[in-house]
This record gives sequence, C-alpha cells and structure tokens, in this order.
Amino acid sequence: MRKEDVWTFTQRNVSLWDILDFFPPDAVGPRGPGDPPRPYDVKPLTVETDLGWSFESDIQFGSWVFRPRSPRQPGMMKWCRERGLEEGDVLVFERLADRRYRLRLEKAATNT
Repeated sequence: MRKEDVWTFTQRNVSLWDILDFFPPDAVGPRGPGDPPRPYDVKPLTVETDLGWSFESDIQFGSWVFRPRSPRQPGMMKWCRERGLEEGDVLVFERLADRRYRLRLEKAATNT
C-alpha cells in the first residue's frame, strides 16, 4: 500500500472496488437506511482476521466498502488500526467458503 493509503485505511475505510468481483454480488447492500432496498436479498459475509476475531458485513453500494462502523467495534477500520499498517504492506483476502473470508496482512520487506 502507498503511504497515503495508510491514513485512508485507518481513518476512513478500505475500498473494495478493485476486488469487488472476488465477493458474491448479493453481498452488496444499499448505501444507507434511507435508500431503496437492493433488488435481491442481501446476504452478509463473515471476515475472519489474523488478529483472532471476525466481523460480519455487507458491502455498501456506491462506496464499495464493508459497512462502516465505529473503530471500537469489530470491522475493517478496527482491524486496520490494530494491525499497524505501514507503507508497502499488503492486505490479503482469502476465500475460505461461500461467504467466509480470511483477512491477513503481509508486512513490507525491510532492507537490512
């Protein structure tokens, strides 16, 4: 990841746009509670993290991020903050089952 991504990922959210096809289409939910429902039943995903906890979420339509929540609650922002992201790190999503994924971090190689 780029240096500017570290701030975005820890203070805002992680865009899933570039890997959206990796997730089932029915995991995309409405943008917000005031928006019309999607033309299908939205089914959330479970993301198991390398920090030993998991979270359940859909993907927010239009923003293409896991549903935002407080960084104190299990979710993408909490993982990004607790994981200690740095420039050059890589976020890795692995499909475990139909609606289950693992999220882990590959640390950037250090020049020693």
